[in-house]
Amino acid sequence: MKIVAIKVTPLQCVETRATDANTPQVVIITGAKSQLAQALLRVAADIGELALNSIANTSTNTNTNTNTNISANTGAPLKLYALSRSQLDITDAANIAAVFAQYRPSWVINCAAYNAVDAAEHDAIEAHRVNALGPELLAQQCLLSGARLLHVSSDYVFGGHTVCGIAHAAERAVCDARESGVEQHKNPDLAPNSNPNPNHLPRPFVELDAPKPLSAYGTSKLLGEQRVVAVLGDGATIVRTSWLYGQDGHNFVNTMLNLMRTQPSLQVIVDQIGCPTWSDALAKVIWQLVVQQCSGVFHYSAQGQCSWYEFACEIQRQALALNLLSLPVVIQPITSAHYAKQALNRGVGLAKRPSYSVLNSGKLRSTLVTNNTQSIPDNVEWQDWRQQLNCMLRRLS
Repeated sequence: MKIVAIKVTPLQCVETRATDANTPQVVIITGAKSQLAQALLRVAADIGELALNSIANTSTNTNTNTNTNISANTGAPLKLYALSRSQLDITDAANIAAVFAQYRPSWVINCAAYNAVDAAEHDAIEAHRVNALGPELLAQQCLLSGARLLHVSSDYVFGGHTVCGIAHAAERAVCDARESGVEQHKNPDLAPNSNPNPNHLPRPFVELDAPKPLSAYGTSKLLGEQRVVAVLGDGATIVRTSWLYGQDGHNFVNTMLNLMRTQPSLQVIVDQIGCPTWSDALAKVIWQLVVQQCSGVFHYSAQGQCSWYEFACEIQRQALALNLLSLPVVIQPITSAHYAKQALNRGVGLAKRPSYSVLNSGKLRSTLVTNNTQSIPDNVEWQDWRQQLNCMLRRLS
């Protein structure tokens, strides 16, 4: 199985520079220790049937490469270098220039980011430095060298919507749980395959919707996007994603599994609606964008939508079925306001998060026409979030 050529609309792609078909094009992946960078390397191996020599060692300054069978429009193979912060500090212009001179990349995929949403409220300068200045410096060097940049952004650039249906359903779910004492799967307001008062939910965000971040983190991510576009214009490639999780690193799924193994009960927020996205599925989409030399702003998440509460319930249901958990725990729905109040009582301040941040992936899907038999048979990128979760959990079982 290999990534094959995919038709795209002319306005969303640029022509590839003339390249010898036998000359590898170099792709640099920043933030090598991140869950997305690890997913990019893993997916490249799975999809491209790579002859893996070795993956860049993220714990030292010795760099090795991964030779791939992934081909760009020219048919040239891609050679991957995943570089950690010690190898490539995206906030250091001189370091960036030296790395570009050494590797001469055709593409840079920026996975480096400051992702501590709550901490950013008290560390806005560092969040800005990594999430806004860093992408700008990468874009400037890409412009000078002729390389392409794919920058990963967030659903938190949007402010969400104040929708009475969400708030009312959340309060009702909390009250029902408290009064009845029943476990989460018996709650009629948040049964599987349903959302709180779906008739009142807003539509998912499209790329042309105006961003309105609520937090320092969201603001820094938006500034990063804007600065990349200011430097590269229509040649920039930006992918916004949401609620990312995977088998590597710190994320909601791994956190929930750990808590479910050690705690008798959990409280999970019920009035924030989004869409969980598997890092490996996002990685598959990113490789297709790179192969096809696509530019523009794109949204990508799994299909469907849910609350953090419903996400936690589904994690437990599937983990029990796969024997990743031995016993269920009670999962109680809690509103954002109540959760924030509890945090303040512990001396912890929380960043504001959007009540609704579901992304519409329609533009991206129409851009990438996938060959289902030769490229990705299960077409996991366009599956429902529950199906993507199942794929990830099966990797752990």
